[in-house]
Amino acid sequence: MAVAGGGTVWFGLEVADKLGSVIGAVCGVLGLGLSGYGLLRVRDAAPPVAAGAVSVTNSITDTMTSQSILQAGTIGGAVTAGDGNVVGDHNLVAGPGGIVAGPGAHVVLSLLNSPAEPLPPPAVDLCVGRDTQVAEIVTGWNAGQSVVLTGGPGIGKSTVLGRAVTDPAIVASFGARRFVVSCDGAESASAVVDKMALVLGVAPGDHLRNRVLAFVREAPCVLILDNFETPADSDPGGAIELVAQLRAGVANQSAMGIGYRGGGAPAGLAGMAEAVLGPLPPAAAAEVFIEVAGDRHRGDPTVDQLVADLDGVPLAITLLATLARAETGLGTLVSAWRTKCTDLLAHAARPDRTSSLPVSIELSWDRLSPDARTALSLAALLPDGWPNDRSDLYLADELAAGVIELGSRGLLYIDHLRQRCLAPIRRHVAAHHPPEPTALRQLTGRVWALIELTGRVGGSDGAHALKTVLPEFTNITDVVQAALPHDPDLAPIVPDLLMFQRFTGLGDDQLVRSALASDLEPRVRADIAFNAGSLYVTRGKNSRARELFNQTLLLYRSLGSVLGEANCLHGLGDLEFRESNTTRARELFERSLPLYGRVGDVLGEANCLRRLGDLDFRESNHISARNLFKRTLPLYRRVGDALGEADCLRDLGGLEFVESNNIRARELFEDALTLYRSIGSVLGEANCLRRLGAVEFSEANNVRAQELFRNALLLYRRVGDALGEASCLRRLGGLELLESRNDCARDYFEQALLLYNRVDSMLGEANCLRGLGELEFREKNIVRARDLFDRTLLLYRRIEDRQSQAVIHAWLARLNTGTLQVEHRNKMNSLIQELGLSKSVATLNRIAGG
Repeated sequence: MAVAGGGTVWFGLEVADKLGSVIGAVCGVLGLGLSGYGLLRVRDAAPPVAAGAVSVTNSITDTMTSQSILQAGTIGGAVTAGDGNVVGDHNLVAGPGGIVAGPGAHVVLSLLNSPAEPLPPPAVDLCVGRDTQVAEIVTGWNAGQSVVLTGGPGIGKSTVLGRAVTDPAIVASFGARRFVVSCDGAESASAVVDKMALVLGVAPGDHLRNRVLAFVREAPCVLILDNFETPADSDPGGAIELVAQLRAGVANQSAMGIGYRGGGAPAGLAGMAEAVLGPLPPAAAAEVFIEVAGDRHRGDPTVDQLVADLDGVPLAITLLATLARAETGLGTLVSAWRTKCTDLLAHAARPDRTSSLPVSIELSWDRLSPDARTALSLAALLPDGWPNDRSDLYLADELAAGVIELGSRGLLYIDHLRQRCLAPIRRHVAAHHPPEPTALRQLTGRVWALIELTGRVGGSDGAHALKTVLPEFTNITDVVQAALPHDPDLAPIVPDLLMFQRFTGLGDDQLVRSALASDLEPRVRADIAFNAGSLYVTRGKNSRARELFNQTLLLYRSLGSVLGEANCLHGLGDLEFRESNTTRARELFERSLPLYGRVGDVLGEANCLRRLGDLDFRESNHISARNLFKRTLPLYRRVGDALGEADCLRDLGGLEFVESNNIRARELFEDALTLYRSIGSVLGEANCLRRLGAVEFSEANNVRAQELFRNALLLYRRVGDALGEASCLRRLGGLELLESRNDCARDYFEQALLLYNRVDSMLGEANCLRGLGELEFREKNIVRARDLFDRTLLLYRRIEDRQSQAVIHAWLARLNTGTLQVEHRNKMNSLIQELGLSKSVATLNRIAGG
């Protein structure tokens, strides 16, 4: 709600609650007869100190992974990188400091090495008439009790929650861990997670929900999800599931506050206390009006008459009082209100009352200048508005005066350093006052410019580009979705947006659905579908990704696009590789390789060769793997792809390590590490630290190995890479096992196994079962150990990891007797001969027992 004094209008969290619909609330709520009121003036808290930015580099990788806040995925089609960095079918030009990424590339981008600071809750100066409700909420939170605060639109839910979260008792209990997240504009649980990440300071990227949940659970906190009706109405199952996940595992240490517009809490929020807010008493309602409209209206009997007609709905009072600021008397305003209401009485619950909140909005609209009307019609299309004093990001300069007018009339609200049109106003204006075509074209043009900024990521101004684009993601996708049915020229930019979604982990698949449901040119449809498939890969939706790749493959063939066909085959190969279907993956990579050669795509060729090397390495064909990596390395260097070069050096180091050439392996890992750090690849750095830890472990430098594994673990968690995290946990379990700390070892192995299962890593699962088998053997649980090794052997056979099979045969030779013992020993010796494992003979014989 809003209050005004002097020459300034203050808007509180309440105006953000809603303008929610209808002053059917003004009539429906009018008969509630409930007591208590709250008036709140809110000033925005000081912004947090900005995190230091570092330069970032766009580069290419073979894996769909994430960096500090970015994910990686396959690029298809033409991508404009900006400042001379162009990726297209035929243009591969790198500007100063730029990196060329061709169609079919796998790109990893990193931004800030440290996440942003969490946003503090707004400071509350005044709350009147809600003392009882605030005290109940404060008492409940301090006891670990979560609360759902319900009521009609504009009734004061955000005000009460905002006052409670800044109560001294809550500040003393929870300190800085008090967070207010507005769900306005968040039409799904995934969108709520995105908004939570921005408030909590959690860096965007892969596995964003897991990292947000981990942040909430790491220490006691109070978390408010305001305007929760938005996701609860659009995505009820997902919204309730998200609340359950947030509440899980925190016992009585933390609490939530849910602001929900309605007569009661939504189904599914079991175990949460519920409080209902009613309308303001007459005296409090009159005081709200005077505070906003100005003290000169105090004592005017029309005030009591007007607020009585509004039935104590704070939001409606605030809007009309804002209009009254420019009036010397209130007679005209009362007449206008009642005139507007006459046409809507048929919709009212009671015919002698005002009926709908849109009436107040219409009164405001009628008093706006043409520039203000245009600005408001455009603001209604932007759920997250624009940064304070940056309306020019979306609106033409000539509308600046209109923006100021909207602020003075209470139609724009400043919330968390942004100025935006609140949801009820936004929805009403979008439905009844859409922008003129010329204004809409100007808006889409500026949105287009924002999308093009994504191509600069990885260049000299990449950090600035990402800083500009990330907060605007919801606005961009909403405008594109709204404009696509009327402006098909927007469709070609959708693939860029989908790539950006892959890089950041933001958003859901609504843009995909909207785009593919539109009437599109075949080539544009193919490019969108391919990038949609790549997005689904990064989200772990392999079946949907495979379906889209197969559909797009046929479409590209019908269009005669060799590059598109190659990209689809490569995408399908990546899916098979991820699922450990090595034979099928090899077939697909070998089919895509000559196609890249036909169109002269060096980067696509390099990626295929390295993937084939990865397959040979997995199958212990070391000579072939080494040859492929050495063929690939100069290709990456030719196109200036430092990440690909670093990946090749790391892979060559892995070969040297498994062949016990530790000195050379360490050199290669350190060379790769230097490259990863120079391009800002946090994930690459983590991978190298983990491999260096493995080298130290093999040389019995356990303290140094543990340090490296833990450093890598922190980086994996920062970028949300569950697979890397699992690998570090497994390695730490191995260290604990070596030190005979069996319980700690088992805990690490079991944590890792859960993560491996989550990401469907058959190799990781096999390695964990192997560690648990060794643990059971050490504790003389022979039957259990033999069972675990049998299961491990089956997995290694499925992924054709023959070197690991040799190790498991050695263990099973030791754990069996008679014919089975001889059989396993013979298979071990056969693999030693086939794979040339002469340096491992002594170790394997020792495991086998002689």
